[in-house]
Amino acid sequence: MRTASRHQRATRTYRDESQRDEHNTLDEAFRAAFMLTGSIEVAETAVLDGIAALESIHAAGEALIFESVKSAIQRRTSFSGQCAQAFAHLPVELRRLFLLAPFSRDCFVLRILVGIPSATCAAVLRVPVHKIDAFLCAALQDLPRLNAYGLIQSEMINYMPRYYG
Repeated sequence: MRTASRHQRATRTYRDESQRDEHNTLDEAFRAAFMLTGSIEVAETAVLDGIAALESIHAAGEALIFESVKSAIQRRTSFSGQCAQAFAHLPVELRRLFLLAPFSRDCFVLRILVGIPSATCAAVLRVPVHKIDAFLCAALQDLPRLNAYGLIQSEMINYMPRYYG
C-alpha cells in the first residue's frame, strides 16, 4: 500500500514539475518575443508560431524559445507600430531597450535576457558571431545613457487627442 502511494506522489510531483517547466518556458518565450517586438499581439503570435514549429519537429523546451524568437524577428519587420501603452507597465530599465537600434536590442535581449549563446544568437540573426559581440558591447555602453522617460512622454503626446477651440 505504501509503495503505491509513494509512486502516486512521485508521479504527481513529476507531472507538477513538468507542467511548471512548460509554463516557465512559455513565459520566457513570450517575454523574449515581446522585448524583441514591443507588441503584445506580435509576441503572442510569435509564441503560437513557435508552438506550431515544435509540433512539426517534435521538440520542446528551449526549442520553443528559439522558434518563438525567430518568428518574432520575422514578424517585427511587417509590424511598424509600437504603442506607448505597451511600454507603460515596464520598468524604466526595460523601456530603455526600445530606444536601442533594433539589432542592438536583439543582441541584448537574446544574449543577456534570454541567455542564448553567441553562436546560436548569430544563427538566429544570420550574422557572424563577432558582430553579435560588437553590437552587444555597443548596447551595453548605450543603455545607461538613454532616457526612457523621453520615449514614453513623446509617444503619449502623439496619442493624446488635440482640441482646438
